[in-house]
Amino acid sequence: MRIVCLCLSALPAWALAQPAPSNLEAYQTLVVRCLAEVPDTARALVIDAPAVMPYLRTALSDTWRAEGRSVYLADSSFAAQRIPTLSFGVEEAAVEYARASRKTLGRTITLAVSHTFAAPSGLLLDDGRCRKSYEDLIPKRGRASLEAEAFSETQGRLPRAGWVRRYVEPAALAAVSAVTVFLFFNLRSDRFDDGG
Repeated sequence: MRIVCLCLSALPAWALAQPAPSNLEAYQTLVVRCLAEVPDTARALVIDAPAVMPYLRTALSDTWRAEGRSVYLADSSFAAQRIPTLSFGVEEAAVEYARASRKTLGRTITLAVSHTFAAPSGLLLDDGRCRKSYEDLIPKRGRASLEAEAFSETQGRLPRAGWVRRYVEPAALAAVSAVTVFLFFNLRSDRFDDGG
């Protein structure tokens, strides 16, 4: 029983010790989980992807090429051939941070994707929307290293400071400063009044 309690108490520290994927890598994982099974019977396909998040197309094409499929871009010469086309668009991409403890943040990455999979004749084979989330804990100091400056969707805002940091700390600092100034001038004037 003690061993189980010890293991459970060490779990959060172990979870933080694992290297956290970057926000960009988490988006890639989410898009693969959403769309990897859509063209399950096609051995070759054309990807028509949005220009805003080019790394999503890269993750999908790498996954399908690893499975032995031929993957073509929508603007390539092979797109004119009789190959089905997967078109997708990003509806939502967000990174949110929440305070978990003093030195850790809870991170939630959300990706919503809509897609259409059409035969070369234009026949709609699949149409849908997928919304996936990824959640974990990260160290507060490591947040900046998980964001990509080139892509604004990988950056999230830090949560607001708690009420102690916003109200109590400034009030305590002001009180300490006021007491220090009062004592400085009060003791100084007493010393000069004694002729010292």
